Amino acid sequence: MTMTPRPVQLDLYRTEIPMRGFDHAAASRSTSEAILAKLTYDDGFVGWGETLPRDYVTGETLETVPEDIERTIWPACVEKELLLPSPKPKAIPTKTGRRCLNAAACAVDLAGLRRVLHDLNNLPPAVLQQLAHRARPRTYIDVKVSGVLGSKDPAKTAGRLRLMRWFGLTDFKLKLGLGDDVDRENLRLVHKKLRRALRAGAATLRVDANGAWDEQTTPERIEALREFDVCAVEQPVYVSARKLVSLAKRCSLPLIADETLLTDRHAKTLLAEPEKIWWNLRLAKNGGLLPTLALMNLAAGNNVTFVLGCMVGESSILSAAQRRLLQLGPAPRFVEGNYGRFLLCDDLLRGRKSLTFGYAGCLRTLKDDGLGVEISEEKIAQYARPLKTLFAEG
Repeated sequence: MTMTPRPVQLDLYRTEIPMRGFDHAAASRSTSEAILAKLTYDDGFVGWGETLPRDYVTGETLETVPEDIERTIWPACVEKELLLPSPKPKAIPTKTGRRCLNAAACAVDLAGLRRVLHDLNNLPPAVLQQLAHRARPRTYIDVKVSGVLGSKDPAKTAGRLRLMRWFGLTDFKLKLGLGDDVDRENLRLVHKKLRRALRAGAATLRVDANGAWDEQTTPERIEALREFDVCAVEQPVYVSARKLVSLAKRCSLPLIADETLLTDRHAKTLLAEPEKIWWNLRLAKNGGLLPTLALMNLAAGNNVTFVLGCMVGESSILSAAQRRLLQLGPAPRFVEGNYGRFLLCDDLLRGRKSLTFGYAGCLRTLKDDGLGVEISEEKIAQYARPLKTLFAEG
């Protein structure tokens, strides 16, 4: 009788990979810092997970994630004999309120996906139907990656847009909240270059304020965006799901919930306005592949437009997981991610490999088992430092 391989050890690392630089209203980054989880099974197989915690997104940090994994998530996994990659993430009390564990859960969820995705193409139909609401995984990905724009220097914004257009991209997100004068000039330049394509339906433009506005002026600001052919506005202000529903009713363009949408409880509140509020789902924000897949199915089942997004600076570990989501789940309206070495100066795969989108934003499916990528131990040694080693007792 064949025994099911059991996870026996979890190693946590903190990585720091140089970036090519990226600005938005919430942060400016020159390095990508993440937490990695390396899950070793009793037959020698190793699974890798990654998460990029953001305090302004889930309340988690590079310091809290390893602690939460050690104290809460790993013990729960061991207690359940790891029959699932990770328990459903919950909030824990803190001195200032409650902090969710989504980013921490993501790292363990991805590292443990061998239990679910060891051989994606040969999943039992009943298992696949339960997880993905479909009979078989997609053999191709037909959603194209969006270009993300935004710089404190509008000339750089225009230059990057020119390169993205040469590379065949047609969907764009412009970061706002960099200052009214900068925002206005960025909008003017981007719209000037895209106007004909936008009005012909050959391109799209959405904007992301990263919570830089306020509730009172948001409807007026959004009305002013209509002349720039903007199709939706992402997270104009940081508010609860209930307040975002109220705000959306006063706005002339759809809002995209990002930081407001962390759990299925938030999602169900937002369903009060399925046409006025789109969803931005991200692996590290929403708890990993399985919880994010569940939210994708919830959105599709309620005719909610949704975006499959990413954190700035994700390595190919999270990019691979995103491609798996695109094979398993319903198709999003937009995709942000798989930027790899377009943003990072290096990656964690063997050699100089990096998962990036191709011409026109196309993404290929991954052929190998699990996440479908091979991690370089040499790159781990170069960019990561060990934090903790946890063992499964017994």
